[in-house]
Amino acid sequence: MTPGLLLTFDDRNMLHWEKQIPLFEKYDAHVTFFIDHFDELTTEQLEALQKLRNAGHAIGCHGLKHRNAAEYSEEYSIEKYISDEIAPAIESMNKMGFFPTSFAYPYSKRNEKTDNELLKYFRHLRCGSPVKGEIVKTERYFVKIEDVHKKGRLDGASFHPKSKIDELVSQAKKAIDRISKNGELLVLYAHDIRNESEDGPKHFITIDALEEILLYSKINHIKLYSFDELP
Repeated sequence: MTPGLLLTFDDRNMLHWEKQIPLFEKYDAHVTFFIDHFDELTTEQLEALQKLRNAGHAIGCHGLKHRNAAEYSEEYSIEKYISDEIAPAIESMNKMGFFPTSFAYPYSKRNEKTDNELLKYFRHLRCGSPVKGEIVKTERYFVKIEDVHKKGRLDGASFHPKSKIDELVSQAKKAIDRISKNGELLVLYAHDIRNESEDGPKHFITIDALEEILLYSKINHIKLYSFDELP
């Protein structure tokens, strides 16, 4: 493996994500989309996911009902969490021809017990946190390339810049410089991809900010991996 960036997007904003297939292709980027409520998706949403998958992107699991894994398993049991949230989510995805290898925690809520159990179903888990301070100085966001195969859970930075000159974009560029120098992987996560003038959830990255990151990564020979491409 070479130094890499994992861009990930959550929930069900696939009609906006689909529009960026040409942008991802322009920069040889593969990314990961984590989907919840898969059993409720419309035909149009499913077709968008199929197009994203056919373009080389990964479709991961985000739970059936977007339940808080830590709270649900503590209130009931880890077994009930799996039977209510994970098994039916995987079943719904499999029925539509999607076979997820990775899982993103809703709300990034987890504990050691949920990690251990979920790694029986997925090769990798994604958790994360809002950026406090500087991305480049937050050690939990970075993983050495040689350690990825034994690192079941990867922790990422919440990433929702609103322009290509946003402070978060500047921070991400410094982080890309670090992973290039140190031989590391970095995970960033957002929800929607759209212009500020468009309607959608509040946690989104603008298209120009996304392109700025893709361009900077390509210039610096940073590979854009999907979770499916990890060992």
